[in-house]
Amino acid sequence: MRHRLALSAIFCACLAASGPAFAADLAYADVEPAPASGWKFSFTPYAWAININGDFTAAGNTASVNEDFFQIVDKSNSFAAWMSYFEARNDKFAFFADLIWYDLGFPGRFKLSGSPLARLPQAVVSVAGRAQLDYEATIVQSGVAYEVARWENAPGSFTAIDVLGSARYWNLDTSLSLNVTGTLDIDFSRLGLNVNRSRGVAVSASNTLEWVDPVVGARIRHQIAPGKALRLLGDIGGFGVGSDFSWQAVALYGWHTTCLGIPFNADIGYRALYVDYSESGRFGKNGIDAVQHGPVMGVSFNW
Repeated sequence: MRHRLALSAIFCACLAASGPAFAADLAYADVEPAPASGWKFSFTPYAWAININGDFTAAGNTASVNEDFFQIVDKSNSFAAWMSYFEARNDKFAFFADLIWYDLGFPGRFKLSGSPLARLPQAVVSVAGRAQLDYEATIVQSGVAYEVARWENAPGSFTAIDVLGSARYWNLDTSLSLNVTGTLDIDFSRLGLNVNRSRGVAVSASNTLEWVDPVVGARIRHQIAPGKALRLLGDIGGFGVGSDFSWQAVALYGWHTTCLGIPFNADIGYRALYVDYSESGRFGKNGIDAVQHGPVMGVSFNW
């Protein structure tokens, strides 16, 4: 822990010494010189302070989650992540790949509804109580970008627009456990019965979801001045091919600096990623309808 704190202190000190600034697109901070022939590469490890708002469904049981990053960190009994972005550009063409992986496990109060009895869907159970959500996500987006417009604003300043075409791979592993001591309202109205009981109950469900979304989008790259850049990105995908619908929005600002004699671009901004996906499983519906959003910070190395 002390090593992590020390590294964090060094990073923050370097950023503070360089003044306010940010970096890049989801090519997180590619603060560019004037266009030149040949390939240019950028690699960006970054951190995403994720807030989660939406519904997770496993085996017909739905948990509504509304947790910010600090609540997740405070409650999480497991917290691990790796996120990085790579881009290769040659004149107007660019190839990119974005990797997100994280493993979260945290308790909370969730409202669940559905039928825990797969063979008796007429029994609809609605309960509220303490729950444990374990959520592991792997998201990989890879594709191409092409510059369709460019304006030179002043020496060292330009604005460019890219169109993007890509595929976004999702692999989500959700485990949901609910322990309730209280009142269960079980509605057998379709059978002409109504049963109300007070008792303790435990419901546990898990599922793994995997699919690929086609994605199209656009990106604005605006170099304010040498070493300072603003990036805006938006895309939409799914279209019923993978998920029903997904979208992403990113705003980032970057600046060039050095730390311990090593040159790099510092990156900071905000990112939101939404997806609506569902499928029918053996024991009921599985799916996710949620937005993940929060501040982004990283460093970009260009060569």
